[in-house]
Amino acid sequence: MRTISIRLDERTDALFRAFCERQGVSQTNALKAAIEQLAERYKPTPAELAAQLGLIGAFRSGDADLAENHSQRVKQRLRAKLQRDSQAVRRKSSKA
Repeated sequence: MRTISIRLDERTDALFRAFCERQGVSQTNALKAAIEQLAERYKPTPAELAAQLGLIGAFRSGDADLAENHSQRVKQRLRAKLQRDSQAVRRKSSKA
């Protein structure tokens, strides 16, 4: 087991000692419980973990930002389709 030391200002130290006394727990056990609660509260969601690892949207396309930038990608594809369609119309009208 690892030993650590912390520095507390007088106010925080008084709050901590009073808490431990009221709850009947050792300072060590109080700190362990507080750390566990904080770690649980701020545990990343599966989606956050996947984003951190670059997994979202990366499997089929290889692009890791598909989910994050989906609006931009849809707009790009619509613009490209509009451009292709307008070129096709121009080709047809020039042949006629």
